[in-house]
Amino acid sequence: MEKIKVFYLVYYLTSGGIEKYSIDLYKHINKEKFKIDFITKFEREEFYDVILQELGGRKIALSKECKKVSSINRIQDIKKVNSILSQGYDIAYFNLSEPTAVFKYPFICRMHGIKRIIIHSHNSNEENTGIIKNFLNCLARVYLNYIATERFACSDKAALWMYGKKIAHKKLYTHICNGIELKKYTYNPEIRDMIRKQLRLKKDILVVGHIGRFSEQKNHLFLLEIFKSILKVKADAILMLIGVGKLKEEIEEYGKKIGIHNHVLFLGERKDVNQLLQAMDVFLLPSFYEGLPIAGIEAQASGLSCVFSDTISKEADITGNVSFVSLEKSANYWAEVAINSARGKRKSQEEAIAAAGYNINLTAEIIQQKMEEMMNIG
Repeated sequence: MEKIKVFYLVYYLTSGGIEKYSIDLYKHINKEKFKIDFITKFEREEFYDVILQELGGRKIALSKECKKVSSINRIQDIKKVNSILSQGYDIAYFNLSEPTAVFKYPFICRMHGIKRIIIHSHNSNEENTGIIKNFLNCLARVYLNYIATERFACSDKAALWMYGKKIAHKKLYTHICNGIELKKYTYNPEIRDMIRKQLRLKKDILVVGHIGRFSEQKNHLFLLEIFKSILKVKADAILMLIGVGKLKEEIEEYGKKIGIHNHVLFLGERKDVNQLLQAMDVFLLPSFYEGLPIAGIEAQASGLSCVFSDTISKEADITGNVSFVSLEKSANYWAEVAINSARGKRKSQEEAIAAAGYNINLTAEIIQQKMEEMMNIG
């Protein structure tokens, strides 16, 4: 029996949430049935390259990385996509953050004759929207809903954002939980002590954690203000930041400007995120918007109390250990909630996470079933 060939667009293989979801999905998909090619934007070394290679996967980059994208680059991208598609794919799977993205690679795939198309929504908003962009998003939703064989979304807000009110309210999409490898995140006090020793952190100090790329969406400037307020109460507290991104230097400079840089750990891209979570006491996510944050699921799985902005879907509270706070509240208010949340007793949340469907094995099973069903269409 021939394998089902999947053109899987993920843009990047950096350490972000969508990328992690994609790699975890690939780990647990039946590779005897599916041949999945990861299509990425740039030909460069990325965080998950080695892991994908070890799993037997293939990454196909569209172009070499360049500082400024020209019309020639775009034409070359289109040619490369057409060249890739000529290898023959049964299904095209697109991880998208905004509706207008449908006018690029999904459109090309459709024009190339691929009729089985999965659109997976991972976001609930975007930066720098305006009248023109909103209009284009409306047009995009019409075309997107026309070509999509399957609509996936990680939350109700992500469905509303990508597919519009009609599709979202009628539930004409499949909710795909951002499943994780649960066993890796189960709370372990021994690992907690080990990581704290490695980072030279005292046992009794407050460690505030955050995972996310350094971008406007994640609201790091406000996060630093919150932590500054925390230091007024907990003078020896530490802020642990995991991630990379274009605004990293700006955030580092801001930390120095407000005098908290000696209390902030910039840990970059890490393969031991599951262990670093053990060393934290409370997890903060003051994002302007999210689809449904994988980092927030992982934090809860490790037994952490979390404080999220109220722009994040309430679906993100799986364990009952999440406090939602308005971004209009002051940094002092956020700090108070964070400190109080850190006082809660920590325990394993594996059963609660699994019961809610956030097990990557179940996620992979659902997606595999959907793709097999698609092969019986036309």
